[in-house]
Amino acid sequence: MRAICVYDDHIMPDVFIANIVGEKTFGEIILKRVSVRERFENFFVSFGQKEDLFVFDHAWNYEGLKKSLKRAGTTRPVIHIFSSQIVRDEAAQSAEVLFEKAGFSAGNYLIKNPEGALAGFIMSNTGDYLDFLDETRDILQNPETYRHYGFEFTDMESEVFFDLGVYSNFRNFITGGFDSRFFNSVSGGDFVVKKTSKDRQKIKKEYDFYYLLPDDMKPWFVMPYDYQDDGTTASYCMKRYHMADLALRFVHGAIDTKEFDKLMEIIFYFLKSRSSKSITKEEYRKKADELYLTKVRDRVKQLKNHPGFKNICRLSDGQEAEYLDRLVGRYEKLYEDTINASASDPQSVIGHGDLCFSNILFDKNTELMLLIDPKGASTPEEMWTDPYYDMAKLSHSICGRYDLFNSGLYRFDLDDDLEPVLEIDFDNSAYVKIFRKHLEENGISYNMVRVFEVSLFLSMLPLHMDYPKKVFAFMKNAERIMDEI
Repeated sequence: MRAICVYDDHIMPDVFIANIVGEKTFGEIILKRVSVRERFENFFVSFGQKEDLFVFDHAWNYEGLKKSLKRAGTTRPVIHIFSSQIVRDEAAQSAEVLFEKAGFSAGNYLIKNPEGALAGFIMSNTGDYLDFLDETRDILQNPETYRHYGFEFTDMESEVFFDLGVYSNFRNFITGGFDSRFFNSVSGGDFVVKKTSKDRQKIKKEYDFYYLLPDDMKPWFVMPYDYQDDGTTASYCMKRYHMADLALRFVHGAIDTKEFDKLMEIIFYFLKSRSSKSITKEEYRKKADELYLTKVRDRVKQLKNHPGFKNICRLSDGQEAEYLDRLVGRYEKLYEDTINASASDPQSVIGHGDLCFSNILFDKNTELMLLIDPKGASTPEEMWTDPYYDMAKLSHSICGRYDLFNSGLYRFDLDDDLEPVLEIDFDNSAYVKIFRKHLEENGISYNMVRVFEVSLFLSMLPLHMDYPKKVFAFMKNAERIMDEI
C-alpha cells in the first residue's frame, strides 16, 4: 500500500529568516528559479504518484484537505512533512525508501534528524491522522504535542532531511545558491567559497581585477585568493560571507523602502568614489558604442544563429526575425538620439562591470555591502569603462526586474488581439522612485540609464537560450522599457 503524503506549508519562518525572504512560507522560498515546495514535489513525483501528494498551505484550507484525504482512503498510512525540511541531495535514495516504508507502517512515528529536530511524522491510517490534526494542526512543530491527545509515537532517526528552520542551516542553503552561468561551478564549505571554470581566462581576469584595483576601492570587494590553473580549469577561493545577495531578498519582497533608500545611499557613495578620469568625446563615443551598440549587434547575430531562435520568434508575430529586427532598430535610434543629446563632460571610471543585485551582498543590520563577481581585467587599461554602465546594471535589477525573470516570476497572457502580454506580479514603483531620486541627486540622467538598460536585456538574449521562454520575455521587457522612455 502506498502512503499518502501531506506537505505542510502553512507554518511561517522565524523573524531571522523572514528578514531575508520576507513574509513567505518555507515552501515559497525560491532559489535558482525553483521554490522549495517545487523541489519537494519534483522529488516526490520522481518515484511516487502525484495524486498521493496533498498540500496543507493555509490554515483556512484545512476543511478542504480533510475532504480530499477522506476520498483518498481512510485506512492508508500518512507521512506528514514540514516544508522547513528539504531532502538532502546525497540522501535521495534513502528518502525514497523512507516514503515507501511509510506505506507499510503499522504504528505512529516521529521522524527526527540526527540533531533531534522534528522533520515530520507518520501515522498508520488516515482516520487517526485526521482526528489528530483536528486538535493539533497549529502546534505540530512542538515536540510536546506528540505526548498528548491519545496517540503514541515512536522516535525514528533519519538523515534524509536538512532543516531550513535552523537559521545557520538556512543561511548556508541560500548563500550556497550561486546562480553561476553554465561555464562556472561554485563550491565550498562554511568558511570558503571556491569558483571553478573551464573559461580559464575569465577566472584569471576576475582574480587579477582585485589586485589591479586602487587601494581605496578594494574594501568594497570580496578578496579572491589561491588562484589555481591546471591547464583545463582555473579556480580561486574567497572567504564565505553569510549574507544573502540582494537578488534573493528583492524577489522575496524582503527589502522595505527604508532599507532600500539606505542601500542606495551606500551604493551611490561607492559609485561616486570610483576612480575616474576625463577623456575626449571621441574616446567616450568609442567606448559607449562598444558597450551599448556593438555588443547588442554581435549578440543578436549570435541569437539568430541559434537553432532555437525560430521557435522564439513564432511567439511574437510569426515573422521569424522581423520582430527582433524592429526591436533592435528602434533601440539603435533611441541610443543615437540619447548619446547625441548628452551634454555631460566625458568621463571614464573603474567600474565593477556587472553591478546587478545577484553580485551585491548586503547586511542591513551592520550596513555592510560587499561586491562579488566583477567583469574582470588583465591590465589596468581594461578596468576603465563608461560611468553609466554600472548604473544601467543596477537599473535592470530595480526598474527592469531582471531578478524576477531569473526566478521564473513572470508569465504571458493574451490581449484582445491574442497577442502575448508580459505580466510580472511585482510592484517595483516605490523602488524605482527611490532609485530615480538618487540618480537625480547625483546629476545622473534617468532616461539615459534606462536606454542603456535596454541594451543589457538585448545583449543577454543568446546567453539565456537554456530558457527560451525567458529570452522572449527579455524581448518583451526591452520593448516595454522603450515604451516607458
